[in-house]
Amino acid sequence: MTTQVKFARVLNLLALLALLGVLSGSLHLQFGQGEPPCPLCLVQRSGMIALAVGPLLNLFTGIKVRNYAFAILAACVGGAGSVRQILLHIATPGDPGYGPEVFGFHLYTWADITFLIAVVGIAILLMWPGQFAANDRGLLGTPGVMRVLTITVAAWYSIYLIAMTIFIIPMCGIGMCPADPPETNYLPSNGAWLAIGGAGILSLLIGIISNSRMRRR
Repeated sequence: MTTQVKFARVLNLLALLALLGVLSGSLHLQFGQGEPPCPLCLVQRSGMIALAVGPLLNLFTGIKVRNYAFAILAACVGGAGSVRQILLHIATPGDPGYGPEVFGFHLYTWADITFLIAVVGIAILLMWPGQFAANDRGLLGTPGVMRVLTITVAAWYSIYLIAMTIFIIPMCGIGMCPADPPETNYLPSNGAWLAIGGAGILSLLIGIISNSRMRRR
């Protein structure tokens, strides 16, 4: 394995951890602060989950152009949801926007910035041919810390996806989600952070156990 592939793997893993941080913050607002997601918010969250698929495929199956391309498409979908929400609030005079602000910007604005950074970052990575020339086969057949971390991150995303699905169904049913969903506090603020930390610990255990049981190719 070349140095270029190792470095590309680290960059993909760091990108996944950054996305996990964004999703953790949004879930804390939902479950700990009573800020349920609106329909366009769900589009943005779904875009972030889909965006994570590209780097996960790069880590598990090898660095491939198509994996980066999938991530760009996911970022475009999520970014479209962010831009639409921004424009909706701009078009209404005196509209204070939806949800809380972080450093002066609403969360959908930060989501749009995240998707834009992802597209630009991936485009830059695509100009780096060394990571593709090595014919990387991924981490599935390579036991070690990187495989543990990759499985951990994949499990963490899966837990978030399951949690979002479970709690969205009662709010939306089988139809469209309400444009202005009612506030609901499932957990106190500290309890929400504990739940997020618990999801991380469970994911790490899954990563360690899975790594120990997987055989070399």
